[in-house]
Amino acid sequence: MKIIIVGNGKLSKSLTKGLAIRYSIAKWDDYDKSLNAKNIVIHTGSGRQLNECVGYCNRTNSILLELSTGTSINNYDIQCPVIVCPNTAIPILKLMYIINKYGKMFRKYKIKITESHQKNKNTIAGTAVDIARSLEVPITEIKSLRDIDVQKNLIGIPDQHLDLHAYHQIIIEDEGCEIKLETKVLGHLAYVSGIKEIIEIVKEKELHSKIYPIIDILKN
Repeated sequence: MKIIIVGNGKLSKSLTKGLAIRYSIAKWDDYDKSLNAKNIVIHTGSGRQLNECVGYCNRTNSILLELSTGTSINNYDIQCPVIVCPNTAIPILKLMYIINKYGKMFRKYKIKITESHQKNKNTIAGTAVDIARSLEVPITEIKSLRDIDVQKNLIGIPDQHLDLHAYHQIIIEDEGCEIKLETKVLGHLAYVSGIKEIIEIVKEKELHSKIYPIIDILKN
C-alpha cells in the first residue's frame, strides 16, 4: 500500500518529506493511476484534481484523506472511504471533539472566535469553521487575522513561523466571567505527526464507502 500525495503546496511538501521515512510515498502527478492497487490518497490540493482523486479511489476502494479546507467532497458520488480532516494535529482534533460534543452547553453566552494564519491564506481556516459550528456561532462572525504586526506583537507568533502557523482563540463571556481557550501550531511538524497516527488507524480499521469526519475515526 502506497501513500499518494496530491498537491504541490507547503503542506504537501512537508508530508512528502516527513512520511517518506516510514512509508512508500508517491506523488499524484507521477503515479500510474491505471493500476488497481488499494492505496491511501492524501488530498491537499486546491480542488482541481479532486474529481480525478475520487474517481480513482472509487475504482480501487482506496482511502481518501481530504485535508483541503472548503472542500466540495460532499458533492461527489462516494463509493470509497473518505475521511475529512480540517486539521491533523491530534491534540487540536481531540479539543475539537470535546467542543463538538459539549459546545451546545455554551450557546446562551457571548462567544468570540478568532483565527490567524499566514498572510497569503485567503480563506477562513477549516478548524475555525468547525469550532464555530459546534458552538453555534455564525461563520460570518469569525475574525480572521492576517496582519503580521498583530501576529507578532499581540499573538506572539515567532518571526520564523509567520509564514506557517495556525492560531485559534475562543472567548466565552458571561456577566463578570470569561473563559479563554487558545491553540497555537507552529510549522508542519504536528500535522505530519498526526497524519502518521491517522494512517496507522485507517490501515487497521474496517471502513465503509462513505464520508467520515476525522473526529469520528479518532474518538474510538
